[in-house]
Amino acid sequence: MAKSKKAYEEMEISEKIEVKKRKIQKLFRDLPPEKKQFAEGLIYQFAVTTITLERLVEEINRGEIIEDFKQGVQQLRRENPALKSYNTTIKSFTALSKALLDLLPEKTQQQAGEDLMRFAAKLPGAGRK
Repeated sequence: MAKSKKAYEEMEISEKIEVKKRKIQKLFRDLPPEKKQFAEGLIYQFAVTTITLERLVEEINRGEIIEDFKQGVQQLRRENPALKSYNTTIKSFTALSKALLDLLPEKTQQQAGEDLMRFAAKLPGAGRK
């Protein structure tokens, strides 16, 4: 019997990371061996960061950007903790993107950069309310 393909939304986090990793690896398949080994670690971290961003976007979209909370008897307002994490994670994402692109020959950097950004723009939940 043929194995049915799981919908992306139904996948475990580790499965989603593997799917993203395989897609990203295609962009870097022509790297020389000395760069490919270094790229593998960056690709894995890029995939993890991408999945983390997806999860954070979902969390942010479910809640408010500024939320009320109680601390003892005080009623306070604060930035959503998921938004803080998102802002930190997007910086890592940007640094990883640059590190990966820097591994490529100059003539292919622009195309790969566009591919990476298209890939990142497909984050589930991005731009939804």
